[in-house]
Amino acid sequence: MDMKLKLTTTLLLSGALLVGCSEMNKEVEDTQDVAEIASADTAVMYGDEAGIIEADGAEILEVDERYWANVDFEAPVITEPTLRGATDVETRRGANYEIYTMDARIMFDLDKATLRSGAEEKLRSIAQSINEISPRGPIRIYGHTDSLASESYNMQLSEDRAETVRDWLQNNTDIAAERMSIEPMGETQPRATNETARGRQLNRRVAIVVATRQDQGQQQGQQQMPQQQQQ
Repeated sequence: MDMKLKLTTTLLLSGALLVGCSEMNKEVEDTQDVAEIASADTAVMYGDEAGIIEADGAEILEVDERYWANVDFEAPVITEPTLRGATDVETRRGANYEIYTMDARIMFDLDKATLRSGAEEKLRSIAQSINEISPRGPIRIYGHTDSLASESYNMQLSEDRAETVRDWLQNNTDIAAERMSIEPMGETQPRATNETARGRQLNRRVAIVVATRQDQGQQQGQQQMPQQQQQ
């Protein structure tokens, strides 16, 4: 009896392993198949290059460097109703992103990377606006300077200021650190001439760009669905 029981158990286990291997070796045709096969612990990313990363129930839009390279900082200026009380913040909107730009004198003292007292209120308003218009969109923070100092000095100052803004948002709002990256620009992208005081002032700035591609894609899909159903 014992030998028969052992033999039966061995055969059952072997059959289970074969079924499991057969399941893993089946042809995978789309991301749905991947989601069904992978475990909940290891299946953390499906979709295309600009798809969705799923982790701990949160969905974050994924974009690559080409996305940021195509940001037009001269996109049309808009009045953002979600930006409450931050009248000194310039807001522009592109096809799939929104840009919040602040004059550096509002944010920092001359040649400093420490936030001024009034800057925190502006950043808090921007954070609230970002979470309303694109709660899962990646964010990139750009630092810009004028050209009065050396190129290396300006690049470092712009990096320090972008890092200060990122760190404040991370520590004082509910924006996750994983959503944010920085890009120091130094003096490389002036908005105006550096030959005048007014031009240099315009060039000293911090811009926060938030991706909104996911939200717009969902809206477009919802708008197109009734037409497809009618067909």
